Amino acid sequence: MQLAMSKTREQFPLSEKKPLKKTIPSILSAIAILFIFIFLGWLLRLAFLELNWITLSLNTLFLWGILIVLLLIISCFLVYKYQVWYFQVYFYDLTDDFIIIRKRVFTPREITIPYERVQDVYIDQDLLDRILGLYDVHLSSATVSSGIEAHIDGVEKAAADGLRKIILEKVSEKIKKGRGQNT
Repeated sequence: MQLAMSKTREQFPLSEKKPLKKTIPSILSAIAILFIFIFLGWLLRLAFLELNWITLSLNTLFLWGILIVLLLIISCFLVYKYQVWYFQVYFYDLTDDFIIIRKRVFTPREITIPYERVQDVYIDQDLLDRILGLYDVHLSSATVSSGIEAHIDGVEKAAADGLRKIILEKVSEKIKKGRGQNT
């Protein structure tokens, strides 16, 4: 599949680390599930041995463990492949009048924000962003969807600063033009 490219995405590209950043929580969840299953298996084995209900063989527990590990590895791989696909269809562009952001794979969602409606542009990082050196560029407007959808996530520092600078320049330009027409 080809990347959803625009002049803006070419100039300020998403980081190749973005799919990894989105996959790490799934991997951590899989590890937590694995430890829970190991702990529960150990407890069950102790309980069954003490109560003499069933003697679980080590081979049975080992096979179940292998099955669980394989399922977790496959699910993490599928999550990663999905995130790569998401990365490929992620589209954003700064036109003369609007900021366009299109996301999602199966149910695409596009948000178009006129520069006149942008109230703030800020850059932030969560913990994984800090670890991977990624930044998110958020756009605030008076609409509810701006808080949820209006951000470009997974760019490096230079791209985040460049996007913020250009958006703020265009917002300032549109506001000046609007004031000039009202006087």
